[in-house]
Amino acid sequence: MIWIVNNCALLIMGTIAGIMGISFFSRNRGSAGHIRSYIFFYGVLSAVWCLSYAVLGVTYDLSFCPYIRIPGLIAINGFLMNEVVLVTEMAQLGKRSALCVRVGALAMSLTDLLVYSDKDVDIFVREDGYTRWYANIDKSFNRHIHGAYEVLMFALLLILAIIWFRRTKLKRSRRFLTILIVANFSLIFATIPDTVLPAFGLPGVATSGLGGAACTIVMWYGAIVLNSFDVSVGNITARLFDFIEAGVIVFDTDRHIAIVNAYAENHLAGDRKEELCDLFSIGEADIEAMFEKGKDHIYSTRLWDKNREKAYSVKLNSVKDTYGEPYCILMVFTDVTEEIELADKYAAASQAKSKFLANMSHEIRTPINGIMGMNAILIDELNDGNTEGARQYAVNINSASQTLLSIINDILDISKIESGKMELIPVEYEIFSVLNDCYNMTFSRAEEKGLKFYMEIDPNIPSVLFGDEVHFRQIINNFLSNAVKYTPSGHVTLRLRELSRSGGMVKLSVEVSDTGIGIKKEDIGRLFGNFTRLDEQKNRYIEGTGLGLALTEKLVKLMGGEITVKSEYGKGSVFGAVLTQEIINSAPVGDFSERYNEFVVQKKGESETTDLHGVSILVVDDVEMNIQVVKGMLKRTRADVDPAHNGRECLEKIAEKRYDIIFLDHMMPEMDGIETFERMKKLEHKNKNTPVIILTANAVVGAKEMYLENGFVDYLSKPILRDELIEMIIKHLPKEPVTGNAADLNAAEMDIIDTSGENSDLAERFPMLDTKVGMRYCMDDAEFYIEMIETYLHGDKRQVIENAYETEIWNDYETYVHALKSTSLNIGAVSLSEHAKALEYAAKNGDYGYIKENHGSVFEEYSELLSALQKALQE
Repeated sequence: MIWIVNNCALLIMGTIAGIMGISFFSRNRGSAGHIRSYIFFYGVLSAVWCLSYAVLGVTYDLSFCPYIRIPGLIAINGFLMNEVVLVTEMAQLGKRSALCVRVGALAMSLTDLLVYSDKDVDIFVREDGYTRWYANIDKSFNRHIHGAYEVLMFALLLILAIIWFRRTKLKRSRRFLTILIVANFSLIFATIPDTVLPAFGLPGVATSGLGGAACTIVMWYGAIVLNSFDVSVGNITARLFDFIEAGVIVFDTDRHIAIVNAYAENHLAGDRKEELCDLFSIGEADIEAMFEKGKDHIYSTRLWDKNREKAYSVKLNSVKDTYGEPYCILMVFTDVTEEIELADKYAAASQAKSKFLANMSHEIRTPINGIMGMNAILIDELNDGNTEGARQYAVNINSASQTLLSIINDILDISKIESGKMELIPVEYEIFSVLNDCYNMTFSRAEEKGLKFYMEIDPNIPSVLFGDEVHFRQIINNFLSNAVKYTPSGHVTLRLRELSRSGGMVKLSVEVSDTGIGIKKEDIGRLFGNFTRLDEQKNRYIEGTGLGLALTEKLVKLMGGEITVKSEYGKGSVFGAVLTQEIINSAPVGDFSERYNEFVVQKKGESETTDLHGVSILVVDDVEMNIQVVKGMLKRTRADVDPAHNGRECLEKIAEKRYDIIFLDHMMPEMDGIETFERMKKLEHKNKNTPVIILTANAVVGAKEMYLENGFVDYLSKPILRDELIEMIIKHLPKEPVTGNAADLNAAEMDIIDTSGENSDLAERFPMLDTKVGMRYCMDDAEFYIEMIETYLHGDKRQVIENAYETEIWNDYETYVHALKSTSLNIGAVSLSEHAKALEYAAKNGDYGYIKENHGSVFEEYSELLSALQKALQE
């Protein structure tokens, strides 16, 4: 009787295990990892194991028994190997360790299968209507190998399970492991009747397959019920329904609410939740229309809740069965109240933008109107021959242009900060240099209004700091500009104090006080808004866009500082900022007034005593006038200056002669400065160690770093200033700088032309130029200035510019207008320089529409300038 029960149990358990493995594999396609495969093999192998031994028990022909048992033996070994692979993965062994364990287990399994599948290992007999087996004493070695294999495999599995147990922190995983270990122990006990009993001369009973089936059921239970492997989509479907951040409502075919998830339950008011009108503010007619539109396609709309406090984006569609008939209606909705509020804010922002444009219209139109009006009068004055009056109009045009440029620059800076594109560029700088620039920029403006300007600088502030020098200077200048603008009488004071010092950092306080019109208490909160001007009725005659303080506040915050303001209406204001900078040199800056006076005397002395006699310099530039500028600036230094007009000529000159310094222009046709420099580095010549300095008008952020990365020792921007040029030469001279005594120069070279009486004559003679700008770039030397104008005329670029424009060779066009920009500025043709600059940027950015729209007017302006200069020189 016991044999029949055992055989039936094998058939039933094997069938159940097989069904579990196959069904789990087919139903859990969303499972993660390899758990589907493991449970599949558990089920199939234990099924083969059980069924093989069940068939063996009812076989009459004993000669077939050894062969019937072989599938069972393969299933046993495969089953244990499957367990090893699973447990090594779950125990999170290293790749090498896991590989070693699996290879070792596979070797043992193959050995056991080879040894134990011998058909003579057991002797099969038919007793009491059931086939059983006894151990063959002659094959005891084979049985010992099999026993050792089972012991080793079970021991290995136990060790791996313990490692898994120690490493996992999840309670459900530990619970599952406990059950799995118990199941494996039951498997060990189940193997005793069919493996151990025959070794003691007793008949074997096939119970081990039942243990394998039990392990399969445990694995299935762990994956389905305990969710030990976090793998089944089916396990999380119910939770997902309530987890998603969206409302889900399921209607039956009668359009009554059948299911509501947690989101919908929590977000929609109403005691009754049976009909759609119980949840949303919607009428019966609209509900009917909505369901009709959602029959065949997804219908989207927007609904408000019953209290009209929340807005929801709603999607509705019928869910159909395999026959194409609807069996429910699904609605999904999300809260879009915030988006609607944002849209309202954007609408308000759009209105603010319109208001801003209206305000800016006045500020921008004022200088434009001045430029256009003064330009019209200027033309009339020139036609009438009134050069003195024309000069003043030209000055006014320049002033209006500077105002317009300042407005545009502020707008661009604000835009950069708000878009996150403004970057801090920390450098090492001298605090005196920053203060000196601020003083020079503010003093003249204050003097024009009859204001006193004071500098109260803490003499103990470290002299050399590390930080964003450009924006630090801009913050101070914006405070000063605002103070001068809103102070009709009295004084403006700049105070710079050290607050604290620690860890190589110094905290500085910048304050600008004035005796101006002050600010009302209720207006201080609006002070730093973009495009905000306070007390506009009273201040309507004061120029300004309302951008200065907004920009300053953003810059201070960008630098990690704090901004303060104190004001008394009608008496004045104090604007301040606290900024932290790194200390490079802790030596005190000293008394500002004394250092400023020393600086003025020193700069004047330097310009008169620098002697570069014997220094050989190569200047490479395709524009003759730019070469003449450098020659003229170095004339009194007695430096030896050689010209080269293109990259090819440069390569020829460096092969013939050794130079102390090479100045190399960037923008040149055919071979630009960078290409020329790359060839210089590859060729053999006499100037391998000669410092090469790039000359360029591309004075934008990041340009210097780009040139240094390419190997240039330094960067000099155009238009070139004499002092900067000489400082650059001395800085990079490959020998001791030569600062000779003026007495060493010959008399002819010592002559300094006094142009003070000639400046007004130049302005009358060349009313089409800003002679102050031109003279500045010509060292205030009238004779040299005339030479530059003549060189400018001889370097007429109209033909090459027109050819590049007609043939649309935009790279050459960019190079030629780039040269026109810098040479025009050198003689004071500021307007033409700016227009050429715009064309250059358009060519660089591929804005050919702008070029075609403006080329004609700029070309005409250039032609008129050349004619006017020619006429002025002949007089």
